[in-house]
Amino acid sequence: EDSFYDYYDEVEVSQSASGGHFKAAMQTRNKEMVDRSHLVVFYVDHASGGAYQTLKYAKKNEVPYINISEKGAELGL
Repeated sequence: EDSFYDYYDEVEVSQSASGGHFKAAMQTRNKEMVDRSHLVVFYVDHASGGAYQTLKYAKKNEVPYINISEKGAELGL
């Protein structure tokens, strides 16, 4: 933990994500970031995985987003 504070200016720990399994914790953290955002930038080029699930969450919650992947844009992601 100290190495994070030595390297970064700020470190934020998601308290709701910190107690769970690491895969579930990442999705919880991603949802929190979307909930706090006015715009989310993604690079999602396939319809699976955590980033894709987060993109779907942003879309469902009507949070504006940009997907900078050309392939993703072709797929309508």
